[in-house]
Amino acid sequence: MTRKTNRILSLAAAVITTGMVGSPLRAQDDDKPIVLGGFENTGSVSLGYRFTSVSGYRPEYQQLFGLNSGPRVLDFSLFGHLSAEKKSFADDYSIVASGIGGEPWSTVQINVRKKKLYDLRVNLRQSHYYWNQNDGILPNGAAGLTSNHDWATVRRIGSANLLIHATNNLRFSLEYSHNDRHGVNDTTRTMDYFGAPPQFTSYALDNPYYLVGLIDQTSNRAAIGVDYTLRAFSFHYNIGMERLVDSFDGVNPYPNQVSNNPTDPLSPLEPLKSATWADYRKLTTPVSEFSYSGKIFSRLKTRGSYIFHTYTGPATLAMGAAGSQGFFSPSTIAPYSISETSASSLTETSHVADQGLTLDVAGWLSMEANYRYSRFEVNSNASFSSVQSGVTTTLADGLVRTGTSVNQWLIGTSVFDYDLILNPAPSLMVRAGVRYLKNDIEFSGDGKIDPLVTRRIKTVWPTLSMNFKPSQAFSIRAEVDELSNGSSYTQLTPHTNVGSRVTARYRPIEKLWIEDIATTRDSKLTIVDFHSRVRSNSTTATYDLNERFSTFVGFSYDSFWAKSTISFLPGLSLYKDVTLTDQSVDRLWQAGFRAVPVKNVTVSFAGNYVRVNGQGIVLGSTPLYGPMTFPYASGSLTYDAKKAGKLTVQLQRTYYIEQIVPGNNFGAKILLISWTRSF
Repeated sequence: MTRKTNRILSLAAAVITTGMVGSPLRAQDDDKPIVLGGFENTGSVSLGYRFTSVSGYRPEYQQLFGLNSGPRVLDFSLFGHLSAEKKSFADDYSIVASGIGGEPWSTVQINVRKKKLYDLRVNLRQSHYYWNQNDGILPNGAAGLTSNHDWATVRRIGSANLLIHATNNLRFSLEYSHNDRHGVNDTTRTMDYFGAPPQFTSYALDNPYYLVGLIDQTSNRAAIGVDYTLRAFSFHYNIGMERLVDSFDGVNPYPNQVSNNPTDPLSPLEPLKSATWADYRKLTTPVSEFSYSGKIFSRLKTRGSYIFHTYTGPATLAMGAAGSQGFFSPSTIAPYSISETSASSLTETSHVADQGLTLDVAGWLSMEANYRYSRFEVNSNASFSSVQSGVTTTLADGLVRTGTSVNQWLIGTSVFDYDLILNPAPSLMVRAGVRYLKNDIEFSGDGKIDPLVTRRIKTVWPTLSMNFKPSQAFSIRAEVDELSNGSSYTQLTPHTNVGSRVTARYRPIEKLWIEDIATTRDSKLTIVDFHSRVRSNSTTATYDLNERFSTFVGFSYDSFWAKSTISFLPGLSLYKDVTLTDQSVDRLWQAGFRAVPVKNVTVSFAGNYVRVNGQGIVLGSTPLYGPMTFPYASGSLTYDAKKAGKLTVQLQRTYYIEQIVPGNNFGAKILLISWTRSF
């Protein structure tokens, strides 16, 4: 995912949070609990209707906001407590829900509890994810090498956990969790296949094509557990089963499609007539999880855990493509067709064990030591069958190729942490530590170790932090760390990575808070001339005049710069020593207030103004992104009618403006009218 993607998603989250958060719900002062079934019941409900008006590129609006027109259950809560003189199956219960009826995020939480007997928790969450950039022609008329990776998916996460108290020291647990992701995914694929001649492989890797398909990802987990407390020690063990199912079924969206390589002059002459791609895998594993914690003696604490999984199951692939190519002779464009089927048997085994100790040497000095070892082993045994036509000049059309492939990944990681914590004075705490990592990565294909991807990597990572609070009005926290890799696994893995973070809080008077956060990060890998630099600073001031008025202002600055020399080796175009530069400067201004001008009436406002400058350049080509402006404002008016409820009218206004790709630009007005009733 690109830096631009991460930046926009972060800004979108901040914008939506600013627009959605309102005054906390509470019961009316003179309301009494509703008694039903022996329970004293209280709660609240917020119902609303949203009107949206969007001009410009609506997919960009869906990507950043996803707030659509229609009725909503914005919030619902119900709490029950058993009356003192009553007896029932439960002492307390609660039901809390939000975003029901089409919001980007919806949640439901249910809790039922009986003291010293059981505790039942049920959580449901649904999230909509949408990403669609306008991959059009750039302003200078040239085609941009865009990602062509878009999606419109829904993720649902649900869990149920039951904890049963058998005795004061013995507890049993039952748990079930479900996680799924469904929807449409736009992606790219290269039409390479088993048994392809070198000329076609180079052509396929140099010309990826755009596919649209359905994704279906599901995981289910069921486990039972036991917790036991013995004097100063607590033990926990879980055993169960987990299953993962993952599939993608895609086709090319239209015939005679041109590849995503705009630099190849032959691309317009080599259209893809048709393509299909369907992959599937199903993995099942037993679950075994053990952990413990306790005191060896009063000053020495210990903790540890061991987790084991071994996923096994089948994986299949069926793909095919037909089109035209000129990889034998650019002057002769000829048709071709290929197809492939494969079936694999997968085994993925993991062992993760860790052990930690904490020693309180004195009231002002303590030490922590942790060691973790993990081992991951992935084995794949696959059989392939392919049919080709028109891709070779020496073999007859319709040639069938079959074969097998056995691959294995072994990854072993050791991590040792040691921290020294000093508290020489109540106002000062210093923490100094070091982390040592050793990664052993080994890959073998058909019994032969591949030296290009097999490597041992040793890393040293010292850290130092200080927390100083000389008075109630001022505090400062500073952290610095330096990561040093003995070798780099990829060309963008830095040899050194040095960072710092300073947080200062100042409260000169009772009603005024000022906070400033500054961070730096510098990375480099000299062998490929890779350098990156991050500088950021954020300042926020909050002032509470009285119960009727409060305000805040803020400004943040984020600068990113990276440069490297890389090579694109696969395919026909063997670009070597290509200069890649990525740079951006983000500025964010924020301001808002909350006022109660008259009794029962509340007015609030919050606004952001984002300005991003910079661009990413590869080999002097047209940049894919550049300057962007993103203002956003939200204002609300609330009238509290006491027993009748609370009426809120909220208006949000925003514009999104890109300078290089204006096809992404949009403007939106969002009006929400809601009614909140407490009971």
